[in-house]
Amino acid sequence: MTNIHTNNLERDWVQLGVLFGCEPSGLTPDLELLLLDTARKCPTNARLLPLTVTWLVAYGQFVARHRLKRLVQDSLEPEAQAVLGLVIEEAVKHGATRDLLIVSEVCQPRKCPIPLSNVQRHKRALERIAEQRASALSQRWGVWASAVILKKDAVRPVRWLLSRNPEYIERIIRKGDLRVSIIETLRSDIANQIASSESALTRLSGATRTAVRKALAALELEGAVTVGHEPSNERDHPVRLLNTA
Repeated sequence: MTNIHTNNLERDWVQLGVLFGCEPSGLTPDLELLLLDTARKCPTNARLLPLTVTWLVAYGQFVARHRLKRLVQDSLEPEAQAVLGLVIEEAVKHGATRDLLIVSEVCQPRKCPIPLSNVQRHKRALERIAEQRASALSQRWGVWASAVILKKDAVRPVRWLLSRNPEYIERIIRKGDLRVSIIETLRSDIANQIASSESALTRLSGATRTAVRKALAALELEGAVTVGHEPSNERDHPVRLLNTA
């Protein structure tokens, strides 16, 4: 089962191959929760924006994007939504999979723009500098920041990432599609890894009922889940996660 260690954000990213200059956490992060926490912490850590964008350009297909979309809608604060929207769209602009845009589509820009960096928010002179140097994308999201320059030398190759996080192998095999969101939702968001019904799983997975049923059919064939069938209920069934890690 995937673990998350969010007390030290940089160590979590080091675990995923980002060179922050500290030791890795030793635990495979819950990637979607890590991205939410990263959006919250970007204003206090100037390195997070370019390094997260660089990682997503290389490895955006690891993200369970439907689950991330649902988590944004359910639990991410408005200011952090603007930051995550900026992160996602910067990554896509630099070559990350466009499939990630389903996440930025539910993020809300700030109505009253401010500098992304907390350091620049309390002095008018610094605020003006931030506004003048802000990229068009950051201006649209209402969190002023310079255009991102990728740090490709600061992200390790995929072989290193997967050797230390074998739980992510199934993510990249399925390229972050709805099957991944269903698996990660069952694994991390539902007690005992059993959804009471397909309808409940649909609400949690961030997709339509039709799409979820199609994905479940594929996951059953892959041996990743079982879908119960009860004579009294032909339309909705419990879904159980099998041992996929």
